[in-house]
Amino acid sequence: MPGCRAVLFDLDGTLTPVPSVWQHIHERLGVWDADAERHQQDYRSGAIDYEEFCRRDAAHWKGMRESDLRAITDAIPYRTGTRDCVALLQQSGLLVGVISTGLTLLADRVGRELGLAYVIANRLVARQGVLTGEVKINVEHSGKDEAVDLFCAQFGLDHRQVAAVGDSDGDVPMFSRSGFSIAFNPISETAARAATVIHRGESVLDLITLLPVAWKTVQ
Repeated sequence: MPGCRAVLFDLDGTLTPVPSVWQHIHERLGVWDADAERHQQDYRSGAIDYEEFCRRDAAHWKGMRESDLRAITDAIPYRTGTRDCVALLQQSGLLVGVISTGLTLLADRVGRELGLAYVIANRLVARQGVLTGEVKINVEHSGKDEAVDLFCAQFGLDHRQVAAVGDSDGDVPMFSRSGFSIAFNPISETAARAATVIHRGESVLDLITLLPVAWKTVQ
């Protein structure tokens, strides 16, 4: 691949140990075992599309204060080594970003705390701090390749200069649109097969040795 100039990470299950921020919120609020799990099953079976799945999920939170959900996502920790890995990449001059089908409630916080160059995720609609039950879908489950294109257009990069890191089927389009990809603790065989390399371990920092980066400032 041409010289790697950027690394794009999946968020849920990759930079955090929580596989799905949607499900995590439902579980914390005690509604996962009611309708929320059934919505996910309907989506996976093809009974509803991704937009309808997100709409039904977001509808559960209608009338709640956005700050109450943010308190839940603010408590989600990073996976071991996340801060150090991102810092090393940035010190070597690489752009680092997140592409997530999760929620901006979490992704925006991560972007701010880690100083990321690019963050895109799905946004719950709120008016005067109260959730309307609507959601603005910025990243479809099968649309992470489009998010890579948006990133490349914004920063003037060829997609082959991008490395991608993820763990699930939803990351396969991102892998296919990148010059190099790592399936980090993949939860599906499809994701594992689609990646350039596979790595299983607890620390995101371990990925440093796998990325095709010309280290400039790291000794």
